[in-house]
Amino acid sequence: MALLRILVVDDNHLVRRLVGLILEDAGHGCVEAESGEIALALAHADPPDLVLVDDAMPGMRGTELVTALRRSPDLRLAFVPVIGMSGRPAARFELFAAGADVFVPKPVEEGVLLAGIRAALHAPRPGGAAPPGQPSA
Repeated sequence: MALLRILVVDDNHLVRRLVGLILEDAGHGCVEAESGEIALALAHADPPDLVLVDDAMPGMRGTELVTALRRSPDLRLAFVPVIGMSGRPAARFELFAAGADVFVPKPVEEGVLLAGIRAALHAPRPGGAAPPGQPSA
C-alpha cells in the first residue's frame, strides 16, 4: 500500500515520469495529469493526499489550478498540500501567492522533492486546520 497518493501535474511527459519514478521509489502512489483541467477533474473524482503542480502549462496554468483547489467547496481539495514546481524563479512567488505550500525548482532533484513533500505535509493549513493525517489541535 502506498504511503501517499500524489497527483503530479505537468504538461511534459518526461518530467511527470521522472517525478513519478522518484515518488514510487519512495513508496508513494502516483497519478499523472498533463493539464490543469485534467488534474482538477481527477482531484474532484478522487481527492489526492498531495498535489505537485508545474506552473507553465498550456490552458490552465499551475497558479490557476492552485487557486481553483484552494477555492474548492470540497475541503479535502481546499486544504490539500500543494507543491509548486518551475524552472522560472519568479514562479515561486506566483505559486505561493496562489496558495502553494512549498516550491521545488526544476530540474527536480530527488532529495529536494522528498524534503518538499515532508514540508508540505507539515505546513499549517488555512484556518488552523491540522495538516492531513494529523489530529486537529
